[in-house]
Amino acid sequence: MRSLLRALTRWQTTPVFTLALLCLHCSSSVEAGSGGGGGSAGEGAGSSVSGGSGGSSTGGGAGSSAAAGGGASTTGEGGSAGEGGSTGEGGSTGEGGGGCRLPEDPAVFEIGTGETCFEAIAAGATLPVMAGPQGGYHLWLAVACGDCGEYVRLRYSVKDPATGELFASGRPQERVVGMVPGELPSAAGLPANLPGGNWDPDSVLPEGTHVILAAEVRNDDGLTRHAAQVEVVLGVTQAWMGPCSDDPETCGAPGGTPCCTD
Repeated sequence: MRSLLRALTRWQTTPVFTLALLCLHCSSSVEAGSGGGGGSAGEGAGSSVSGGSGGSSTGGGAGSSAAAGGGASTTGEGGSAGEGGSTGEGGSTGEGGGGCRLPEDPAVFEIGTGETCFEAIAAGATLPVMAGPQGGYHLWLAVACGDCGEYVRLRYSVKDPATGELFASGRPQERVVGMVPGELPSAAGLPANLPGGNWDPDSVLPEGTHVILAAEVRNDDGLTRHAAQVEVVLGVTQAWMGPCSDDPETCGAPGGTPCCTD
């Protein structure tokens, strides 16, 4: 009888002990899965963890949406629109970037050339003629102004040096342009239309023709604030198919703006 009781006692306690061990194991497994580095939502491996270190897709460092992350940020310092970028100070439309340069001793208002940034030009310089996709021709005009503010009302044209007036088929252009900040704020990529076109070939000015690039800044009341002009020579004609971009991350993409260096 005593042997039977001892056997029954061993049979009843064994599952309880075994279940207790299993529960301990389950508990430790749950804690390990929801906590540290190897978890699916834990620090470093989670797809939506904010501020996770290392490989987090939205955390600091390499995260694609990390706020103001240094180095790899698309709009932060050193990015495409920040200091040194395509539109910032020192970039392709800023002071002296992309091979462009400001005058050594600039006046308050200066005329230059350049599609993407201001480039100083001397009297008698030869400028390439752009043949646009709509059949017209133009020179690239750029302006720089030390006291014009963020935006300027600009009036510009191409004139005949012999008369100082517009060519027979020419007309002045007027627009409000934004100035890129810098040592001398500037704006570039202004198409100064030349006379003639595919529809009027007899009026097209040949290579070697001297013309005057003229521009003036106007106040809101229409009075002239600054004015300048420079005589240049028409160079070879180049095809211009539309706007271009100096941003290496976006230019040249399918359906996007072509790169200016193409």
